[in-house]
Amino acid sequence: MLDTITVRKQGNSRLAGPSILRCRLCYKLLMKIIERWLLFKYVDGQITPQSKPFKTKAAAEKARLRLPEQERRSVAVGVIRLTR
Repeated sequence: MLDTITVRKQGNSRLAGPSILRCRLCYKLLMKIIERWLLFKYVDGQITPQSKPFKTKAAAEKARLRLPEQERRSVAVGVIRLTR
């Protein structure tokens, strides 16, 4: 979703016809999105977190590999997105 900003000419209260400057802003620039990775498993159709959030996917995968083989099969790596 893109927003449009219209800039007015200095010293003129109305919009300048052909010299209207339109800037497109991505929604990601307006709000900061933070991604965190975590280990989770499904229990009765609900997602149950199994770890603290990690900053990178590689760190989450490394933590998953430390688990015993039998437990590792049921645990997945997922991402959560937080806005600030």
